[in-house]
Amino acid sequence: MKKLLLVLPALIFICSSYSNERKFGYTYQSLVLGKGNKELEIWTTARIGKDIPYYSAIDNRMEFEWGITNKLQTAFYLNFRNTSLDAGTGMETEFEFEGISSEWKYQFSSPSKDPIGFALYSELGLNTDEAELEAKLIFDKRTKKHTFALNLVFENEWELSSSKSESEKKLEGDFGWSYDISKSFSAGIEVRNHNILEEGEIEHSVLFAGPVFSFSQPTWWATLTVLPQITAFKGKTGDSNLSLEDHEKIETRFLFSFRL
Repeated sequence: MKKLLLVLPALIFICSSYSNERKFGYTYQSLVLGKGNKELEIWTTARIGKDIPYYSAIDNRMEFEWGITNKLQTAFYLNFRNTSLDAGTGMETEFEFEGISSEWKYQFSSPSKDPIGFALYSELGLNTDEAELEAKLIFDKRTKKHTFALNLVFENEWELSSSKSESEKKLEGDFGWSYDISKSFSAGIEVRNHNILEEGEIEHSVLFAGPVFSFSQPTWWATLTVLPQITAFKGKTGDSNLSLEDHEKIETRFLFSFRL
């Protein structure tokens, strides 16, 4: 019995440290996989509604994560997109391969052991006609039942052509709060401010906010976020209070991950 009591906490620690559970769909946490651990993560992001009769796009990503050390994690993505729209001339549907991505994440401090968790994140995306570089500053804090996270994001996209390449810059601020209702289930909110810059000035600034739910087990976890567009600070479409040129009325993201 005494041996069992000694072994049980170790097993719980191994299971909890193995899974890189995410409480939020859009807002990243500083946690990384332990050394040698691996996970397969499936993303499905639906973006619905523009200033046309019908618009729906689904982005799918398949991500393989690997813990290089207990502080450093890398990942490789395959990206796909399926778009259906009707601009008044009939329904059109297109399926595209959106290229590959490489992610690197380094955790400097722990959200539960230190006053605040902090990690640096970078992601490089490559396709045949574009390249994308994204950098994040990740801050988070974990208490007994509450998880808070804040991300500051910079992204630069380059459209590549034989004549001239064009770039587009984006700034983003993400915030998430989650409360553990039980050991397996948590719920909270996410807030996302997304900005598109042109010639150094913000042309589109949009605020999304909505609920997030997550469920976890020792070997897998799942997260769902629903983000309706609340308002557009800049770049409103017509008489609407929303920006529907480069953004959608609502976004949802479902993440499912299991260890390998």
